[in-house]
Amino acid sequence: MSGLFFDRKDFGKLFIRLVFGIALAVKGVAFLVKGPSSLTLLGSILGIIGVTFFPLYLGWAVAVCHVVCGIMIAIGVFFKTSTFLFGTFFLLEAILEYQTGSDPIKEVAYPVMLAAVMYGFVFIGSGTYSIHK
Repeated sequence: MSGLFFDRKDFGKLFIRLVFGIALAVKGVAFLVKGPSSLTLLGSILGIIGVTFFPLYLGWAVAVCHVVCGIMIAIGVFFKTSTFLFGTFFLLEAILEYQTGSDPIKEVAYPVMLAAVMYGFVFIGSGTYSIHK
């Protein structure tokens, strides 16, 4: 079935890119606005890979990375790098939730799903509707 919208793979990539990019950037801004307790919790996620010093600073860096990489995903610049970073972060978040004894269906499945989507985007690419093309 071909028509106006059914043959537009790159338009679909643009739509998904804009929705994910803006949502992830807004999530990063929310982390920054919530203050030190939220940033410290965000920085503690990196403790899984052994980075445990200055969790407040690391949380700030991850929140800023959320904002910058979210914008990069939305506009299609450094797309594969940004999606790989988000995929890795969501995978670390899922591991942390699992280690803390959270419910695997409610708390662990969501970051695993987001990591899978982000890693899938690494292979799919940004499409033709991006700034760098």
